[in-house]
Amino acid sequence: MRLTCSTCNGEGAIFKSRYGGNDPDVWRDRECEACNGSGNQVCEARSCSEIAVAFNDDGEALCEDCLLEWTVSEFDLEEDDV
Repeated sequence: MRLTCSTCNGEGAIFKSRYGGNDPDVWRDRECEACNGSGNQVCEARSCSEIAVAFNDDGEALCEDCLLEWTVSEFDLEEDDV
């Protein structure tokens, strides 16, 4: 499972509208810088560039490895317990 980019809503691009709002006249303006055009949410921990799979309790999007590290540290577990 992957999370979609919150900046471009998974489109991979930023779209512009002439009038704003619900205007159907939109066009692709540029590639989304937050996800580099992939449409996937990027992990927000330690400048990690992996694809995020879940959110932690603070609302940060985390990849599998960072989520495991966060879980271990948050619940005072050892990695063998997980």
